[in-house]
Amino acid sequence: MSVVIPAHNPGVLLTEAVESAITQVPAPMEVLVVDDGSTDPLRVPDHPLVRVIRQPKAGPSAARNRGVLEARGELIAFLDADDVWYAGKLAAQLPLMRAGVGLCSCDFDLIYGNEHRPGWGGGARDYRALLAGNGIGASSVIVRRSILVDVGGFDERLSHAEDWAAWLEIARRSSLAHCPEVLIGYRRHEDNSSDDYRSMFRGAARVLWRHRRSGGLRHLRRAGQIYGSLAFDAFRASRKPSHLAWATVLWPDYVARQVVGRIREKSARG
Repeated sequence: MSVVIPAHNPGVLLTEAVESAITQVPAPMEVLVVDDGSTDPLRVPDHPLVRVIRQPKAGPSAARNRGVLEARGELIAFLDADDVWYAGKLAAQLPLMRAGVGLCSCDFDLIYGNEHRPGWGGGARDYRALLAGNGIGASSVIVRRSILVDVGGFDERLSHAEDWAAWLEIARRSSLAHCPEVLIGYRRHEDNSSDDYRSMFRGAARVLWRHRRSGGLRHLRRAGQIYGSLAFDAFRASRKPSHLAWATVLWPDYVARQVVGRIREKSARG
């Protein structure tokens, strides 16, 4: 099994990510760190399992695709450079990659600095369930290389939701498995692309449009609720009208409830 870690100026976090992979039991066949045009030196542990592949900056999808292309294993596990695997991840998930299973995921928690908070997971039972929303963390995934290559890998035209797009195509062609254990730590910080609610919503909308013949557009409202709540949180923190405008467009009912609640709260205080 091969591990693919896309990395662009990951700083000190890369060392912890790589070490969490090479210390797994059973150990992977190789750990491929794809340096996606970093301008800072990579801090990569010197280990016989680790190989660094360098390319001009092209984005995480291109970096993952390059790693898949170079990988020797039929099974590919993905790990973002700022995330971490917990002990026992591979031991718990690999037995679930039975014949007919194209993808296996697991639950994860959230890391804010040194604090761990409950995360989520739940994976998805099948294509229809996954179409309703992406509950699969990229760093939790093990896939069959042959199926991922068959679906075209990660769409490099998508800057957001590209992982969801790939999982959906895999789910159309194979079964999904999920391990209900917290086996990875998903690190949250100011550089997370998932905090860009505008781009995330646009990416989700593009993915759902591709699956419109399967009823994908029915789930557009739910995507609006997810990213509308993030927009409103951004408005609370900054008081910028642009965030409120986005929240109102994406989830008007939620914004209305918040405004009415605030009015009632002020009235109660007299």
